[in-house]
Amino acid sequence: MQLPGRVLVHLFFIFTLAGYLSASENIIIIIIDGARYSETFGDPDYTYIPEMAAIAAEGTQLEHFYNDSITYTSRAIPALWCGSWTEVNDIYYDGMNTKHAVKPTIFEYYRKHKNKPAEECFYVIKQLSSLWLASFDSDYGPDYWPIYHSAGSTDAEVASEAENVMDTHHPAFLLIYLADVDSYGHSGNWESYTNSIQKADSITGLIWQKAQADPFYKDKTTLLVTNDHGRHDDQHGGFRGHGDGCDGCRHIMFLAAGPEIKTGFRSSVPRRIPDMAVTAGHILDFETPQAAGEVMTEILKQTDIGSKEIIPSNSALLQNYPNPFNASTAVTFQLSAACDVELSIFNTSGQKAAVLFSGRKPAGKHRITWDAQNFAGGIYFCRMTSGTGFSQTRKMVLLK
Repeated sequence: MQLPGRVLVHLFFIFTLAGYLSASENIIIIIIDGARYSETFGDPDYTYIPEMAAIAAEGTQLEHFYNDSITYTSRAIPALWCGSWTEVNDIYYDGMNTKHAVKPTIFEYYRKHKNKPAEECFYVIKQLSSLWLASFDSDYGPDYWPIYHSAGSTDAEVASEAENVMDTHHPAFLLIYLADVDSYGHSGNWESYTNSIQKADSITGLIWQKAQADPFYKDKTTLLVTNDHGRHDDQHGGFRGHGDGCDGCRHIMFLAAGPEIKTGFRSSVPRRIPDMAVTAGHILDFETPQAAGEVMTEILKQTDIGSKEIIPSNSALLQNYPNPFNASTAVTFQLSAACDVELSIFNTSGQKAAVLFSGRKPAGKHRITWDAQNFAGGIYFCRMTSGTGFSQTRKMVLLK
């Protein structure tokens, strides 16, 4: 039966409105410092994370989310903030010696591009005498920083502060930082370490349940949960420390839930720390122009209004994954406009060892695999050049 045109138009607007109503208006990000993947989603029984496992059943969990650079908090947290690995500078500010990110942060992008007051953007963290700061970028900077709510000394106290912030201010952008897992990991006590993971898990469940019970957040909020680094795997020293390139330090968790996130989905697409901020920006529809991450399109639902067009604001050569690698690795680059581009591999002597691509590419993200099984192990450099004069180089390590 063919429906009348008037009915079809009416249905179109219903479905379109439904697409808009299902979009996220708020975001809650929880960072659990130092949890090893083998004690989170790497455990098939989810022994220490039953709450997050339940959330994953209504959302998406990434199987291959990685810290692809420096596996220390002091560099990985700024990378999560900025959607790019960034330098951090020392500074004496407001009576304290501390550090600040060089590139703009997700807080600054959100407040500037969405024209939001500080009261809508909170960063909740335990009491620290030296609180790391967002950037002093000339286009962003302190005018667009979040409200730093620094109070309490344990994750439980931080969770209580976060609940109070949600009740009092209802921020549309809320980042909660839980530090106990890393602290107890460094203590070397396995029971304390795993208990702290269970506590962080229960806090995550509590915050998500609270959001679902509050009309301000219910059905309009995306939850992202991740960590900055893991811990040494058992072959490289065990859970007590971190900081090298072993899989235990690099492999971290990523959980997402919300109206635009696929339900009961496990993604096997390799992703990395800078992708979180860019994906958050995409979900809330704000730009992250100096970020180098990619939108995790595979975790997003397709709606009746169609997916958003994703054109990067800047050209960039991203870090290859995996790195170090054996036999093959994926090289990803992005273009802000269509142009001629060459992707080449050089050895440490500066000799061109391979050309991965040479030709014209449209604007967007592109991925090319380098099959290096016939190359000797060692250090190589991938260089991207474009017809617009852009050039960037990344270090690669081939293990043989």
